[in-house]
Amino acid sequence: MLFSWVYDTAFGKICISADEHSVKAVCFGETLRGAERETELIKRAHRELCEYFDGRRRSFEIPLSPEGTAFQKEVWGVLCKIPFGETRSYGEIAQAAGRPLAARAAGNACNRNPIAVIIPCHRVIGKSGGLAGYAAGPGIKKALLDLESRSARRYQYGERELGYLKSRDERMRLLIERVGFPKYEVIPDLFAALAYNIVGQQVSAKAAETVWRRLNEKFGELTPEKVLSMPAEELQGAGISMRKASYIRDAALKIKNGELDAAALKGMPDEEVCERLFGLRGVGRWTAEMLMIFSMERPDILSYDDLGIRRAIMRLYGLEKLGREDFEKYRRLFSPYGTIASFYLWALNDMKEGF
Repeated sequence: MLFSWVYDTAFGKICISADEHSVKAVCFGETLRGAERETELIKRAHRELCEYFDGRRRSFEIPLSPEGTAFQKEVWGVLCKIPFGETRSYGEIAQAAGRPLAARAAGNACNRNPIAVIIPCHRVIGKSGGLAGYAAGPGIKKALLDLESRSARRYQYGERELGYLKSRDERMRLLIERVGFPKYEVIPDLFAALAYNIVGQQVSAKAAETVWRRLNEKFGELTPEKVLSMPAEELQGAGISMRKASYIRDAALKIKNGELDAAALKGMPDEEVCERLFGLRGVGRWTAEMLMIFSMERPDILSYDDLGIRRAIMRLYGLEKLGREDFEKYRRLFSPYGTIASFYLWALNDMKEGF
């Protein structure tokens, strides 16, 4: 038995259709596909959609069972693995579906997607970057992409912080003026940030990004519930060690059980947050400090355990060595904006000339 219910949303009317077990269709408009009844499953789908529209959700947990051909289902599965805030071309979708010459067929499969938004065909664009087609119209597609773009947050800082750092030190002033305004993306969700940082331990930034992209393409957005529903071997298959896979599962379990509460951490001083994060397997001081920067957006983190930071300070000030005591002098110099100083010190490492 198929049931449908129509809701008013910020993006217009949306009709959700489901049977007793899974969502079968989500479409913009008022077209009913079954008996008019608001079931618990439909209510749950509506709640998840509202959270997405409000910027509070990046992935969906509701069970889906769209009807289509084998190839269409393959394409829809690929769509679900496009990370939030990113886009793919029709050619890339065809490639991922195992038919690299079938870009047109992949486009047709996107057009026939019966579950709008949750199966994110709005994340597929033309090869030249144009919006291309969308069943609900280009306006809705652009609005959804804009919503996701706004939600892909960057660390916020500005002239107040930069002005302070410039006033404190001439070498830092010159570096800031040379570099400009570097942008760093943050991951507000603590578990996603934990998983990202565990993946990046003891590997290059490029290798970490490759593995992280592979994880997202294979599983979609990682959540504690999703990680705990699969064996560690499945995570390992995406290119991480069994040790890292077990660390990620351990973090998922502690967050799921309430042993690590992101809301509670917000009111704690930096050192206490570090101590709490140390309770997680695989999390040392460096990882804790990176989480404090790139998830919690703490303003005054300058990590002694970050080799790149130490090398940049030595380069900026012409030092042959840098011990802990001298490092603390620079920490105090840049405080209370050690995090922003870190951004510029990392940028210095990418510069081939100067300083």
